[in-house]
Amino acid sequence: MPFAESPHGPIHYRDVGAPGASHAVVLIQGLGLSSRFWFDVPDKLGEDPDRPRRVLAIDNRGTGESARPRAPFSLGDMADDVARLLDHVGVESATVVGISMGGMIAQHVALRHPARVSGLVLMATTPGFVFGELPRARALGRLLTMPLRRRDRAGAMGRLLLPRSQWSRSREILRDHQRAMAIDPPSGRTFALHVLAAARHLTAPRLGEVRCPTRVIAGAEDELIPPGNARAIARRIPGAQLDVLADVGHAIFVGDRDLVVRAVRSVEDARVELAGPSRRRAGAAAPR
Repeated sequence: MPFAESPHGPIHYRDVGAPGASHAVVLIQGLGLSSRFWFDVPDKLGEDPDRPRRVLAIDNRGTGESARPRAPFSLGDMADDVARLLDHVGVESATVVGISMGGMIAQHVALRHPARVSGLVLMATTPGFVFGELPRARALGRLLTMPLRRRDRAGAMGRLLLPRSQWSRSREILRDHQRAMAIDPPSGRTFALHVLAAARHLTAPRLGEVRCPTRVIAGAEDELIPPGNARAIARRIPGAQLDVLADVGHAIFVGDRDLVVRAVRSVEDARVELAGPSRRRAGAAAPR
C-alpha cells in the first residue's frame, strides 16, 4: 500500500517509475496542496527514456490521503515525514524537488537529513522572508482569503499564481489546477496549519551547510514569493545554480511541464561530475 507510517498517522504517496532505478526523486507540493497538483510531472520524470527514475510524490500532512493532524506542527516535522517515506520504500537518497512551501520543506530535509538528499531543486521558495523579500501585500491577501472565496476563485487564483500578462487567460492556463482543486480541495484547518508552519520557517543561517548540487528557480513576476528570495538561497548554498524566469509568476512550471525534468537532470549531471574525480582516484571508470 502507498502509505508510510509516522507518529501523526499515515503518509500517502504516489510511486511512479522504476522501483530499482539508480535515480530517485521526491516531489513536495506547496501550501494546502496534495501530490495531485504535480499533474503529469511524476510521469514525465518516471518515464524519461534516457534516465529511468523512481519518483515519489508525497501528500503533505493534511492533504490528499495523508493523515490530517489537528495539532500544530513545523516544516521540520514535515521534512521528517519525507525521511520516513524514504525509509519505507528503501531509498537511501534522492533528488528532492519542492515548490513554494514544498521548497521550504525540501531545505529542512537537506539540513535535518543530509545523507538522504543527493540533490535539490527549489522552486518559488524562500529561506525565510526576513533574509529574502517579503510577499507583496495584495498577493498575501489573495492567498489568505483563498479558502473563503466562492465566486471567481479561478480569477483570484490566476492573479495569485500568474504574471499580469496572463491574467486574461487564467482559466485556460490553470484548468488543471481547477480540476485538481475540485477533486482534492484543501481543508480550512490544513490551510491554517500550513500557514502557521510556513510563517515560522527559517533556514537562511544554515544553508551554507548544504553540500549537494542545487538548482534554485524563481519567476521574475512572482508576487507571493518574490525572486529576491531565490537569490538569497542561491547566495548561501555553495555552488547553487540560479534561474529567474522572465514573465513567470508563482506557478513556475504551469506553462512548461518539462521544466522540472530539465532541472532534475541538471542536478543529477552535477552530482555525476562531483563524483567523477573521487571515483577515478579509486580506480573506477568514469560514469557515462
